[in-house]
Amino acid sequence: MIKKHSQSRRSFLKKLSVGVGSSSLLATQGKLQLMNAAIAADSDYSHFDDHKSLVCVFLLGGNDAFNTMIPYEQSAYQKYQAARTGMALSRNSLHALKGGEQAFHSSLPDLQQLYNDDKLAVATNIGAIIEPTSRQTFKNKSVQLPPDLFSHSHQQEFWETGTTAKNSVHPPGWGGRMIDMLASANSNPTEPSMFSLAGNSVWQKGIKPLDFVLNPYEGVTQIRSFTPDVWPNGPHKESRIAAWNRIKASSSSSLLQQHMTSTYNSTEERINSLIEQIAQAQEITTEYPSDNELAVELKMAAKMISIRENLGQKRQIFFVALGGWDTHGNQLADHAERLGKLNDALKSFYDTTVELGIADSVTTFTASEFGRTMSINGDGTDHAWAGHNIIMGDAVKGGQVHGEPINLTIDGPDDAQDTGRFIPKYGVDQYGATLAKWMGMSDSDMNEIFPNLSNFDTNDLGFMS
Repeated sequence: MIKKHSQSRRSFLKKLSVGVGSSSLLATQGKLQLMNAAIAADSDYSHFDDHKSLVCVFLLGGNDAFNTMIPYEQSAYQKYQAARTGMALSRNSLHALKGGEQAFHSSLPDLQQLYNDDKLAVATNIGAIIEPTSRQTFKNKSVQLPPDLFSHSHQQEFWETGTTAKNSVHPPGWGGRMIDMLASANSNPTEPSMFSLAGNSVWQKGIKPLDFVLNPYEGVTQIRSFTPDVWPNGPHKESRIAAWNRIKASSSSSLLQQHMTSTYNSTEERINSLIEQIAQAQEITTEYPSDNELAVELKMAAKMISIRENLGQKRQIFFVALGGWDTHGNQLADHAERLGKLNDALKSFYDTTVELGIADSVTTFTASEFGRTMSINGDGTDHAWAGHNIIMGDAVKGGQVHGEPINLTIDGPDDAQDTGRFIPKYGVDQYGATLAKWMGMSDSDMNEIFPNLSNFDTNDLGFMS
């Protein structure tokens, strides 16, 4: 049975704002102001005097967790080898983790070193569940499950929001909801402090417009449609520019035109300010690998963190992503290549946080919509469920695998079916709440952010110091 928690004033107002129709833009604005006021009233983090940044690295496609971290103890490895058959990795190729129980893939030598140096940890047995789920409750359908299990789009959305779209309306993501509430920690709480380097994602979208999509190569580019150097030369060039500037400066009784003008002007001002701040950012001397899209995104994230004081931001959140993890075929080669990119990018990013003196205030974590089957389909694996996730930074309780290990027996007590689709022990809500707690969020706010959190016995999986 699902546990219920009491409905807060903020939660009531959110539902009210969605449920009540409006007949005018003014009415809509009034609802939004009411909703934002409710959030602000209950979420005052203005007392924070430290800096913390959270970086989500989303592995798009479903990472094969079981060939990322592999049992290394001899008897456990033999069970893995028997289950993985033709795609089992050679034990001699693996990078053993301290303690000797587990090992990383051969493409992760730097992450092995970070783990052994207590700068990196693994959270195991994580996945998309709404409430505690067992093989028995799964099979007899006595437990509530996320809709469309094993579907890329639905499970990615569940990972990013804790639920899925209803009537084509997407819920806000838990990254965006966090920054909605943490915005009061920043000197200008209306300015974006959620940055995506990988385009738009549901995870970054909150209720307030506090997210900003950055170009991973340039950071921010000007709105160039009406700048003098873009307009074609001709007899009407200056008059056209002047006309556009008059439109921007004009007042109108039309609420729509007022909103359009205000939005354009504030966006242009925000972009120009960010361009100036990024140009003044400290030069990063840490080397980043070439031909590595994730490394490019993380380097720009590091640059944004380096100017946090100039931006007046004590709390920042970032979203980066690396695709190519849907390994139905040619997995051994493709997975090794993807893991190599992940290893190189994360190592450079961690070294940058050391260079900038912020390794203890930046936490990086991985996510992926699901793990993959323990059984193989020839030279690949299929969509599955539970998996492992990496957490990196000096604030992490590193050198440990956190959580109850998955029993990797096909058709065993943790298998939902008979192919090694293992049922998660811990929910995404618990994983996210552990990170939110480190960011300084209160328990009451975490219950607002993570819709399934109250169904579990703990909101802290223990991997953060």
